Amino acid sequence: MIAAPIPSTDLVDSFRKMREGLLYGIIGSIMVGASVFIIIFGFLAAAFSSISHGMGGGDAGPAIAGFAIGVIAAVIGALLWLYGFYGKFIPGVEQLRKARPEYSTATSLIRIGYIWGLILIIVGVILTIILIGIFLVVIGYILLILGYIGMIILCFNLNSNEGNSLYLVAGILFIIGIIIPLLQFIAYILLYVALGDTLRKYSSMQPAPPVSLQPSPNLPPPI
Repeated sequence: MIAAPIPSTDLVDSFRKMREGLLYGIIGSIMVGASVFIIIFGFLAAAFSSISHGMGGGDAGPAIAGFAIGVIAAVIGALLWLYGFYGKFIPGVEQLRKARPEYSTATSLIRIGYIWGLILIIVGVILTIILIGIFLVVIGYILLILGYIGMIILCFNLNSNEGNSLYLVAGILFIIGIIIPLLQFIAYILLYVALGDTLRKYSSMQPAPPVSLQPSPNLPPPI
């Protein structure tokens, strides 16, 4: 019977980074979504206050407070998402490619699409006063689409190699998410759960750390 190969430390670390990145991204997305409701609630509170006190006599405090809290939550959520995806998930995918070359296509699409796509969009928005800015934004969005395709391929590759159907469901939801964006969020959650299963599987296959034996003290010779 041939023993299963022991996964390298880089492989285990890559799954850990990817999972941590998704966790930051999920939390950030929830914060951004909640901030929208906070802002809307603040304006609705101000509108009801204005109606109850008569036109022009309403208190703008709830609207200002709701808007400020919403903006702060949105900024923190966006920063968490950026850190999780670009600071954790993509480096984890890169590390996965080094440990498993079969993930090269998905990794290249994710790296080129999301990194260069974001850069071109930022530069394009800054240069929107001239025609080239709009062109850069369009190219940036096209690259983001390529990165999104890379995410779908990554899910299918993970399902094929790891045999976890959650990867397959996540990949399918990413495809349907093009039409129904909410399903993308569910796909990220499923991907996070599936990576946890894979991480536990490979972590249990890691060899135990060597036990260092303490030298026995020198005993005096018997009398």
